[in-house]
Amino acid sequence: MKKKRFDNLSIYRLIATICVLQYHVFFILYARAIPYETMLSKGVQGLTALSGFLYSQKAIKDLKSFYLGDLKKIIIPASVCFLFMAIWNLIAMFIMRDYNYIGLFFGHRAYNNGLLFQPANYYYLGYIFIAYLITPILQREDKYAYSTAIFAIIAEILIGFFFGPSIILTSYIVGYFIGKKAFAKYVDIDTPYSVPRLLIWIGLTAATVGLYIVMVEFPMGEDYFRLHLSDLIKNILLSSFGIETFFLISYAFRWVNRYKGCWFLNYFNKLSLLIYLMNQAFMVGGMNVAVWVDQMWLKTILVYVFTIGSSVLLKIANDQVSKLVDKIGKPKQVQQA
Repeated sequence: MKKKRFDNLSIYRLIATICVLQYHVFFILYARAIPYETMLSKGVQGLTALSGFLYSQKAIKDLKSFYLGDLKKIIIPASVCFLFMAIWNLIAMFIMRDYNYIGLFFGHRAYNNGLLFQPANYYYLGYIFIAYLITPILQREDKYAYSTAIFAIIAEILIGFFFGPSIILTSYIVGYFIGKKAFAKYVDIDTPYSVPRLLIWIGLTAATVGLYIVMVEFPMGEDYFRLHLSDLIKNILLSSFGIETFFLISYAFRWVNRYKGCWFLNYFNKLSLLIYLMNQAFMVGGMNVAVWVDQMWLKTILVYVFTIGSSVLLKIANDQVSKLVDKIGKPKQVQQA
């Protein structure tokens, strides 16, 4: 049996991350942002679906190693970014002589034009931890796995109705079961190209975008529950758009599986999480390195340069911290006399 490769998924990760970056630029820096630009943000749900798909291809045998290994992949880079944010705010606090930054740093996330990063914008990490927690249960082949998935999806939808849109966990579960049941072998190098299945995903994506446009152009009434229901339906449609686009792009770039991934894609795979973490923290500060620039194209370049450049530097620090943690975690060898 030949080894599976996921180079096409690397291309998707690159496209989805760029979509998230550009959405933040439009949403915060561009005053004429329109509702349709929010579709760019569905790269988040697509990346979450990608994570669920990849875990559906793995067999979890040791729960302790699984939890410790995956939590380390998230906690270490998040901690490195947190340290960077804390230093940035400390410097800004002394330069501007505004000591309220200490309270704002740990306060509720908010958009502003100050030199401010906030770790509160990493709220979605809680969804990732929950996804990791239920993954061993989803891997089971009995009825309880499906019951757990259905319960988690219903709970997520209720949370999205009463406390704002998220649907992140739902994207993970959907991506997991699609990868586990429907597309378990679709990344095999020798698997024939499935045109009908590709057309189905194109149709689903087009239908989802069409329904979203209808919801935007013909919104429901201003009643509290109707308004929340309208927002929830829009969010589900956009989440579905992210999930469907994931499989659509994976099929469209399926031919890449025949070749070895280039160094850029391999490096970006390792860098994408830090880019996302850095951009999430950075956007809360109102994209402050670009607020003094008038030209939209220059603002976009500054955001990309700052986010990617700082992520490269943070990756170097993250790799060193990871090596140190691995070294500390290894048991000491006892020399025999």
